[in-house]
Amino acid sequence: MIYLDNAATSWPKAPLVSDAMKEAIDNPYGNIGRSAHELSQNSSSALYKFRSLLHSILPPTKEENIIVTSGATHSLNIALLGSIKPHDTIITTQLEHNAVMRVLDYLKKDNIQVIPLKSDSYGRVLLEEIQETIANHRPKLAVINGASNVNGVVQPLEELINVFNAHHIPLIIDASQLMGEVDLPQNIKDISGAVCFSLHKGLLGPSGVGAMALYGAFLPTPLIFGGTGSKSDSIIQPTFLPDRYESGTLPIPAIIGSNSALEYVISHKGEIYTTKYEMAEYLYNSLVNIKEIRMLSPKGEKVPNITFTVKKGTISSLSQFLFNSDIAFRSGFHCAPSAHTYLNTHECGGAIRFSIGYTTTRGELDEVIDTVKRGIDETRR
Repeated sequence: MIYLDNAATSWPKAPLVSDAMKEAIDNPYGNIGRSAHELSQNSSSALYKFRSLLHSILPPTKEENIIVTSGATHSLNIALLGSIKPHDTIITTQLEHNAVMRVLDYLKKDNIQVIPLKSDSYGRVLLEEIQETIANHRPKLAVINGASNVNGVVQPLEELINVFNAHHIPLIIDASQLMGEVDLPQNIKDISGAVCFSLHKGLLGPSGVGAMALYGAFLPTPLIFGGTGSKSDSIIQPTFLPDRYESGTLPIPAIIGSNSALEYVISHKGEIYTTKYEMAEYLYNSLVNIKEIRMLSPKGEKVPNITFTVKKGTISSLSQFLFNSDIAFRSGFHCAPSAHTYLNTHECGGAIRFSIGYTTTRGELDEVIDTVKRGIDETRR
């Protein structure tokens, strides 16, 4: 099988991730913060290491501001549900994932208003239009998908942050497709807001673990309440970080596996970036000249997701041909119908996305390119 579905979840995982998780399952680890015995301390040490590793790759914030969650969706739900108030106006991009859009849709019951920022044909925010949008709508919050899971477009975060900071607008960044793919701008440290992401995509870790890194005065209401191992003599939820948001038992084996993944990604960052972007450019340049398809990904300013749709008919027959050829990829609407509405793909049945991994080879891509061409020929008969 040729695996090109890394934007959904990475494969293969970083070396030693499965070994680390197996060791954590086969050997005793206690519950974090629940006791002073050695096994509990071992788990606490693993969690401390996890925060420390994330701290080393994130724009500066306190380690205790890095909250462990079950993934980006969990993080975004905390950040959005815990900060948006009735009648608030929220500005966002044209390319948001349902992890954001379904929360905002749910909050319409509270009469919130959602304003998408004006963008170019690929969905990249037009910086020259933002001031007018802010003046007309006076938003209380911005939520920005740093890189689209649909077509890979990277938003101009550094410039957006400067604008939002100048107007004192809190910012939530969906960094699901950024982490492990693009270096985050350092001026994130100046925002009031949050960076939300998972470990199982570009960071090559296991599923079930994510983080919400808090910045400035941003302190959303907790989404989940319960035992934290701290203040156990009180029924009142702790207010200090990270315990304010970390109720319940954390997934120690997955955290330990994530530590192995982070160590690998940090130490091999250069070669990972080089492989992914060289392979993405090669694939893009090979597909862009096929006259039957319409490229949805721009040539530059994107993470290594190459996405296209067909000019006539729907993608269903071509998708099935590719699946039958043992190629793993994502077709359809990518849990981002708003993005597909903006990119005008609904009549085509969505789009086909190939997302490059750190082990992807040119030989694999040559086979994929040939299969796409053969699939198009088959569907025209």
